[in-house]
Amino acid sequence: MEDRLASRTFRYLLAVLAVGVLVLACGTRADARPPFWRGRPVPPPYSFSVEDENGNALPTFRHDGKTFLLGEPGLRYDIRVQNPTAERVEAVVSVDGRDAVSGDPGDYVNGRGYVIAPYGSVLIEGFRRSFEEVATFRFTSPENSYSARMGTPQNVGVIGVAFFPERVRPPAPVVRRPMPRPAPVPSDYDHPRFDGPTGQSDQAAPSPPMKEPRAAPPRASAPASGGSVDDAPRARDSSVQRHEARRAAQAAPREDLGGSGSVNNLGTEFGETRESVVSSVSFERASPTHPALISTLRYDDADGLSGRGIDLSALGYAYREPANDEPQAFPVSHFAEPPP
Repeated sequence: MEDRLASRTFRYLLAVLAVGVLVLACGTRADARPPFWRGRPVPPPYSFSVEDENGNALPTFRHDGKTFLLGEPGLRYDIRVQNPTAERVEAVVSVDGRDAVSGDPGDYVNGRGYVIAPYGSVLIEGFRRSFEEVATFRFTSPENSYSARMGTPQNVGVIGVAFFPERVRPPAPVVRRPMPRPAPVPSDYDHPRFDGPTGQSDQAAPSPPMKEPRAAPPRASAPASGGSVDDAPRARDSSVQRHEARRAAQAAPREDLGGSGSVNNLGTEFGETRESVVSSVSFERASPTHPALISTLRYDDADGLSGRGIDLSALGYAYREPANDEPQAFPVSHFAEPPP
C-alpha cells in the first residue's frame, strides 16, 4: 500500500514539473521572436504644418496616399516645422519648388535651411530676404505666384521639407594626466660625503654644465580660410552632382508628390515684407546628401480639391464629381455623332 502511494505521489510531482517546464519554454519562445517579426524601422517623427496668421492649422485631407491642404486666395500662411527629438535637425524648406531661404530652385543637397533645437519648432513666415526680413507667404493665382514669375510654373502647388539630422561626434576620451613631481630645491653646493670618524670630507664633483635649450621646430602655416590643403582643389562635375541628388532622393523615405494631371488653382506669391529675425549658426549634417525624411504637402482651393475627388461637404462645400481628363476607349454615346 505504501509503495503504491509513493509511486502515485512521484508521478504527480513529475507531471507538475513537466507542466512548469512547458510554460517556461512557451514564455521563452514568445520573447525570442525572429528578427523579421519586428517590422520595418519607424521613420523619423519630424513633421510640419501650415497655419494661418492667427496660428490656426489649415485643414488637410488624405487622398490616394497623399496629403492635400485647403487654401483660399489672398490668405497669408506660415509653415511651422517641428522637431520632437533630442537632437538638433536642419530643415530645408521649399514652396512651389523654390527654396524658402535663397529663392533658387529647390536643392536640399546644396541649399541650407533652418536649424531647429531639440524638442523645438520654428515658424517660417515667408521667403527670406535678409537676416531681418521675409516676403510673406500668401495664396494667389498660379500665374501671379513667385515660382511662375521666376520661370518654374510647373512646380506650383506643393510645399516640401527635407530633414537632416546633425552629425553626432563621439565624446573625447578622458586622459588621466600624471601627478606633477615637485621640482628639486636649488642649492649652491652639494652635501659633503662622510668618510669616517675623522670628520674630514671631500667636496663633491661639480655638476655637469646645463645644456642649451633646443630650438622649437617651426610651425606649419595654416591654410587660408575656405582654402584646401591641396594646391589645386578638385572641381566636381555638375552631372555628378545631379546624379548624387537623384540617388539621395531615392534613398530617403518620402511622400510622393503625386498629381492627377489637373492644373492647380492656387500658388504662393512673394508677399509684403515682414520682420523675421534669424542668425547664422554652424551645423554639420550626419549625411551631406541623404536627408532622413522628405515630407511634402499639396495645396489647392476648394474647386481644385473637389476636382481631385476630395469630399469637402463636411466644411460646407458642395460635392461634385471629379473631373476626368483621361481619354476613354468606350464613350457613353452608342452611335456615331457628326462633327460640329
